[in-house]
Amino acid sequence: MKFLKKHYKFFIFLLVCLVILLIYKNNNKNNLNYTALGDSFAVGEDSYGRIDYGYSDYLKDELIKQQKLNHYIKSFSQKTMSIELLYENIVTNKEITLKGKKYNLKQVLRESSILTLSIGLNDLIYQLSITNNLTDEKLKQIILEINDSFEKLITEIKKYYPYPIYVVGYYNIDPENELLSQAIQLLNQQYQKNSDVIFISTYDMFETNPQYRSNPDNIHPNRLGYQAIADKILTKIRKKLEN
Repeated sequence: MKFLKKHYKFFIFLLVCLVILLIYKNNNKNNLNYTALGDSFAVGEDSYGRIDYGYSDYLKDELIKQQKLNHYIKSFSQKTMSIELLYENIVTNKEITLKGKKYNLKQVLRESSILTLSIGLNDLIYQLSITNNLTDEKLKQIILEINDSFEKLITEIKKYYPYPIYVVGYYNIDPENELLSQAIQLLNQQYQKNSDVIFISTYDMFETNPQYRSNPDNIHPNRLGYQAIADKILTKIRKKLEN
């Protein structure tokens, strides 16, 4: 009894802190920071070359609808982004200004709860364009080199972002180019092996749904296609949203 009387105020203080914490957790639902990194698919380029509503925007909308979103940023992405350029942006801690406020990439990664990534297609197209007399062996070597750069990038991201990285795979952007189709599938397979990422496959989804692209002369999805990608990402992050 003497012990309880002596420490009565301390126990009351702990009880009050516990109640405040429970109230905070129940009311502060908007606690997830979502960052989208990568190339034109991450930016949301549409089937006619315009920057429109991408999968990250649809995912952002769903997080808002579920009262889960605190902050969303995709401005570190760009249409011409390569693996090496994104790696350099992280290492040099690239800074941008949004609505008068400065953000640096390392801090954004540290504060992120969800991270999606579309990267590597620009690297693949470039390597194929400069390689003469392309053989199966040369193609495999190109894929392995791109994957080495990808793994280096993932390792760098993980220095600041401790959670799984949702990597959006590529689909067959040119059905008439068998070589490119094979290369994309090989690249997807390499990404899928990385234990630090959760791979979002889009290949079969776009093969069976031609309505996801409006322009055969452009490699990008329309809004319907981007919505479908966002829905697939949502199935992967369901547990995080339930917490």
